[in-house]
This record gives sequence, structure tokens and C-alpha cells, in this order.
Amino acid sequence: MENLPKICVDTTDAFMTTERFDTETGKRGRSNKIIFGCDKGGKHKISDSGTQSASKKCGCPFKIRSTPAKDGSGWKIDVKCGLHNHGLPDRLEGHSFIGRLTTDEKQHVADLAKRHVAPRNILLSLQDKFPENVTRITQVYKHKSVIEKEIRGPRSEIQHLFKLIEDAGYVYWSRKHDDSEVVKEIFWAHPDSVKLLNIFSIVLVMDSTYKTNKYRQPLFEIVGMTSTELTFAVGFAYMESEQTENFCWVLEKLKELFVKKDMCPQVILTDRDLALMKAIEVVFPNSINLLCRFHINKNVGAKCKQHVVNDLQKTIDTLWMEVVWASDEVEYGQRLHQIEQACVDYSGFINYVKDTWLTLHRHRFVGAWINRVLHLGNTTTNRVESAHWKLKQMLGNSIGDMVKCWEAMNNNLRLQLGNIRASFQKSFYEVEHAHVSPFYGYLRGSVSRAALRRIAEELLRVDYVGTNRQICGCTLRTSYGLPCACELGRYRVGGIRIPIDVVHVHWRKLTMEVELEIGEDDGSEVDMTVAKDELWRRFRSLDVIGKRALRSRVCELAYPTMTTLCPPPEKIKTKGGVKKKGKKPADYDVYRDPSYHEYVDKASQSSQRQSQPSQTLKKIKLSKKQPQFIVQFPNHIRSYIEDVVNVESDGNCGFRAIASLHGYGEDGWSMVRRELGLELIDKDRSTLYDKLFSNRLSAVRESLMIESFGSQPPEKWMSLPDMGYLIANRYNVVLVCLGNSCLTFFPMTSSHSPNVSIYCIGFVNQNHWV
Repeated sequence: MENLPKICVDTTDAFMTTERFDTETGKRGRSNKIIFGCDKGGKHKISDSGTQSASKKCGCPFKIRSTPAKDGSGWKIDVKCGLHNHGLPDRLEGHSFIGRLTTDEKQHVADLAKRHVAPRNILLSLQDKFPENVTRITQVYKHKSVIEKEIRGPRSEIQHLFKLIEDAGYVYWSRKHDDSEVVKEIFWAHPDSVKLLNIFSIVLVMDSTYKTNKYRQPLFEIVGMTSTELTFAVGFAYMESEQTENFCWVLEKLKELFVKKDMCPQVILTDRDLALMKAIEVVFPNSINLLCRFHINKNVGAKCKQHVVNDLQKTIDTLWMEVVWASDEVEYGQRLHQIEQACVDYSGFINYVKDTWLTLHRHRFVGAWINRVLHLGNTTTNRVESAHWKLKQMLGNSIGDMVKCWEAMNNNLRLQLGNIRASFQKSFYEVEHAHVSPFYGYLRGSVSRAALRRIAEELLRVDYVGTNRQICGCTLRTSYGLPCACELGRYRVGGIRIPIDVVHVHWRKLTMEVELEIGEDDGSEVDMTVAKDELWRRFRSLDVIGKRALRSRVCELAYPTMTTLCPPPEKIKTKGGVKKKGKKPADYDVYRDPSYHEYVDKASQSSQRQSQPSQTLKKIKLSKKQPQFIVQFPNHIRSYIEDVVNVESDGNCGFRAIASLHGYGEDGWSMVRRELGLELIDKDRSTLYDKLFSNRLSAVRESLMIESFGSQPPEKWMSLPDMGYLIANRYNVVLVCLGNSCLTFFPMTSSHSPNVSIYCIGFVNQNHWV
């Protein structure tokens, strides 16, 4: 600082006054004087942290003293030093104190953040509403973080998710791994979505989407179609992987949403995901599983480009479309023969088409077969793909946790349900000009406008179809449940209005404000009297340990917001691409053409890539080196420390550190406590711990048991060496503990392995683990 030029700014005259000011001294016992100084007062602290940190301190001598006047007239100002040893700013942007948000500004930020307005737009709104505002965007981000922490409180991510779900009245299920508290799958459905499912249950469309959450779990979405041809979301499921067993669990939960036991979707539309198709056969054996024509045509088109010369590709594509759209089996055979003749020199392509699609699945997408199915016009998965896009627009990014994802889904559903209710009202009250004819007299106001539009289009065919069924084909009758051209011809010839009974009941439902009715045989399913009596009888028959275990299981159901479940570990980061082919890093699973699986089928795989559950724990996110912690470790160790990751200091810091290292995330600390408690009472290791802890066994067990999720008293903190033995044995790791005294714990119940994981934690400030 000595080399800086000497600057002197005198502001004494600005503060010289004889005016008296009324104020309060503050808390009782405070000295009756107030000292004002410059925020650049104090000494500049030199730091060799290597970061871009800075300090505003330059030893400014400016000082003003304020004391009460002796005559009691108020407070007087006494300028002790009016000099500044630095220049005065001409603008206040970037000033940490002036840039702080006021109460009104904080409320404005909170209101906009609740509506998911981007921080940059919040800042612009602040500047428009408060012209004198000099807040930086950093302050907006910080206040958003404060708001989120205040809303969540001490709850973990899953606890807060369950609270939101419960408050909104959702129906939900979850399951975990048998050997841990990590969530495996979770399924939820909005109460109004359940109503719509039971009203419009004929066709469901299902598909998975990706890059919606920081855990990189696939999101399985199920949608249906209303009488007004609008899409509604039925349910969402986050799954560990896309195996048949995972799909079966989700579909079983979907089945439970139907009020009547015998209800099930008549048609389920999917991609050619073999695992999902197998699950549908198991759970909904009476449903017809159609395949998406769009993806099939794309795959066939891609294969055509690989095998067929350019001059013939367009011809082959046309012949293929004629096969797909064949109206009956005779026409199908003719079209197939034509494409076989055209591809006589391209056996690879024609074998692919027949072996992959036609032989096994023609009844799932070829018109000759699906025209007999009541699919209501759904022959592609476009509905669910569109739903994916809208959800991702609401999400904004793919790095949010499950709470963020649920909030986006809930907001999307609110908009969706509003549109559906409005479409019902339009069909009920409004009449399109094309439907004013007396011919539609029985249908107006009783049938959706979407159905009337399809009937009006079909009416144009009557002029050349007449009443001939063979020419008509009756596709609108069989596929949509609406009168086809030959039917309409007969009504027109007879001068009869279209009867309402010939319109399928699906198109006649114009409200969702109905109570769901259960069948006569289904009432017992919602009666818990027998189950409660049996539960109470069983509880009284158990010993103390058994009662405690049963009570714990019941409490998980009764108090879901107190769950010990934790989210899955975060997967490796995949931001950024690999620039050169052949340079694929280990565990880097996005090195591929991101849409390649949609266009080119692989014979040994399903049309969608199936993400396998990873058994390898991922590294936690590293932070910048924290020198205040590193200097507290032994000198000979410091050069080997790559990074120090801090965790929240709430009495659970030791368990938070272990949870982070184990891949649970910092919020998984409660699960670590529980698993160490289970380790302690493991029958196979009771002798070992009796010898280790002797008469302290009960005290060690008590230290792991907590009554709330807030800050913990010192007796509940993680202590060594007791917890070191438990951690090493439970997770089969080598635990290295650095601090004033360094300890290393090896697993005592397994043989040595060169691949064993090493967890390193440090004890700092005499009261905190990192």
C-alpha cells in the first residue's frame, strides 16, 4: 500500500452541522455514542490463497462521532476526521452496502422468483420498478438462495418433496434399495389427472425422456387424450433404469389409479422399447400395444440410406409408406410384394424391414391391422413427445433436484388443466359455423367440437362413397368411434339427423367435475378397519424390539415428511462435448450422436438406449481450495491434498462428509446415521462390537439416534474412534482422518482388496468435519 499515490479528499464541511437528530440508542446497556467510519477503513489483509479475492480496506482515517446532547434535544454530530485517503466514487453500482436489497425489493424478487423468472429479468424488473436501485445480479442470486433455504428449512430434499406432494393432494408411491435408503423409483399423479384417467381411459401414450434432473435419471411420462383432443398428463415416474422390472413397478402403480378393478386402457402407444413392451404384456395383458409410426418410418428411412443407392431411395420410401398405410391384408400383401421386387438387389435392407418390423410387429403399426383398433387417431407418440418439450421449457435446465422437477411439473399441470376445462366449456356453449346445419342438431352441445370436425370431414366423402361399406372402409367407425361415410350417407338419404348414440361415449364427456364412482365389489379396497385391527393385534404380540421396528415402519407411512429416504447419488458431469472422435473418456456416456438411436435401429438393443444402474459411486463436486482448513492439517500431508470440501455445520457435519463421499450427497447424512445404527446391532457382528465398545455400547448407539432434523447437541456429534470402526466396516472402506491427531481405520470384517475405496475426512476448528 505504500507504493500507491497519496490521495486526500476532505469532506469535513459536508458533515459540519448544529442540527440535532432524534434516534434511539438501541439495546439497553449500549454505550451512549455512535461511531461512523468509512467502509474502506481498516487494514488490507494480505492473502496467498491464489484466488482472485480482493479487499476494499485501505486504512481510511475518516471518523464521525455522535453523542446525545446534554440538554436532551437530540443527538449531535462531531467530526473527528473528515479526510479520506482515497478517491470518492462517481457511481454507486457495485457497492456492497448500497446494493443491498430493501424490504420491498426483496418481496419483488420473491414474487418473480416464485414464477420462475430468470435472475437477469428479475434484475431488469427491479431497475424498472425502483429507478434508484444499484443491486447487482449476484444479490438476486443470493436472495433467491435464501428464499429457497427458508422454504425448505431443515428438511432434506426427499422430505421437502413429500411435503409438497402431500400439500397438493397428489397420489404417489416410492421404493428404495433393499440395502440402503436411496430412492430407487418414485411415481406421482395429480388428483385431477387421476380423474381424467378414469374418464378418458381408452388410449394412453408412454415414453421416457432424459436430461431433466441432476441425477440423470430417466423420466417416464404417461399421457392420455380428452374428448376435445387435448393431451393430459396421467403420471410421472423417475426410474433408476429402464428394465422390465422397473417398468412393471411403474405400470402396477398406474393400474392402482383406476377406480374399478376391471378398468384398463384399451390401447397403449409406445416406441419399440422391448423392456416396456414386455412390462405392458405382464401388467395389462388385455391392452393392445401399438408402436409409433413416426419412429418406425425414421428408422426404416435411415436404414434405406445405408443400403440403397440414392436414385432409388425416394421410390423405396414411397413403397414403404404404402405398406404401412395398406387398408386391408390383401393390399398389404400386394404392397409388400412390390417393395420386395424393388429391393431384390438390397437383401440387407429388405431383411431388416421384415425381420425387425413386419414379421414381429406389423399388427402394431400397419393400417390393415390397427384400423380395426379404437386408437382415436393416435398412431404416433407425438403427444408424449410434445409433453416432454413443454416440461423441459418449464424446467429451463437439467441440473435441478427432484423438488425443482416436481414444481415444474405441477406448474405445467396447472396450465394444462386450465386449457382442458376451457375446451370443455367451448364445446358445451359454442357452435362452429360448419356445424349449424340441422343434420348435427342432436350433437351440438353434447359432443366435443373435435368430434364434430371429424364428422364434417368424413361427410365430404359421402358424395363418392354413398352407402357402400366396401368403398368406405369404415375406418372412422372402427378407429375413432364416430359415424363413417357410409353411415352418414344413410342418414342423409333418409333425412335423419345424426343420432347421438352412434357417437362413442368418449366424445360425449365434456366435464371433469364428477365424483369417481367405485364398483360394488371394490368398496372393500378402501376399508381399513380389518387392516388396522390386524396391525394392532400384531403390535401387541411383539416384544420391545419388534414393536419399535413396526412403529418405525408405520411412522414412515403416517409421517412421510420425516422420511429417511435420500435421492440417488449425482452422476458424472457431462457438460461440454468431446472434440475429436476416438477420444472418449472413461465413464463419459454422451460421446455419441445424440439423436442417432432415434433413426438407426441396433439389432441387439431396443430403440431407446437403456441406462443401467451404476454401482460405481461418483465423485462429489469439488470446490475451490480452502486454505483456512488446509493449514490445520500436518505439514507433510498438505502438498498431497487436492481439495477440501466444506459441509454444513449443524452437528451432523461428520455424517454429512461421509454421505458426500459415499455418493449420497450431503443431505444423505440421516441415512448414514441410520445405517451405522444398523451396523451396530448386526447379529453377525455383535461379538466384535461388544469387545470394541464394552460397556459403552449403549452410549454409542444413543449418539446415533436423533429426535429432530435440526442442529444436534455435542453428544450427537460424530466422534472417533467409535464411528471410525463402524464406517470402515459398514461401507468396506479405508477411513483416513486428518487433524491434530491422525487416525486410519480399516474394515475388520473383510479381506484386504487393492480396489478398496479410501475416504478421507478432516477435523478442523476443534468442532467441525470436512
